[in-house]
Amino acid sequence: MTVRNLTSIEAYGLMQTTLGSMLIDVRTDKEWQENGVILNNKHNIILLLSWRILPDMVQNPSFVEEMSIKVNDYHTHLFFLCRSGVRSFEAANFITNHGYLNCYNIVDGFLGGEHGKGWKNNNLPWQVL
Repeated sequence: MTVRNLTSIEAYGLMQTTLGSMLIDVRTDKEWQENGVILNNKHNIILLLSWRILPDMVQNPSFVEEMSIKVNDYHTHLFFLCRSGVRSFEAANFITNHGYLNCYNIVDGFLGGEHGKGWKNNNLPWQVL
């Protein structure tokens, strides 16, 4: 399987029609504190799980283990989000290679980047942590 890229608006729409899907926010603790997080809703589960760990931004060595504890169904639709879409693609690709079948990368991330304005700037549901 390959990771499918979606904008935040496309991802939000698909998440609303894909019950039981999960949004995996792979940013750091510091980013969650400074910029906010996606607002939980009745359709989806939000999981805060850092892909890279501060201060050196090394890959989280327990990422797969933590994912498998939270998501034991390899068919679950997983939407990966970071600040601008780069780390989330890395994480989605990594987890796809571990057997998860329905992985999406939100290419414009939480704050936006070269692929769009981002979740927060598109006024999609979010909250201060």
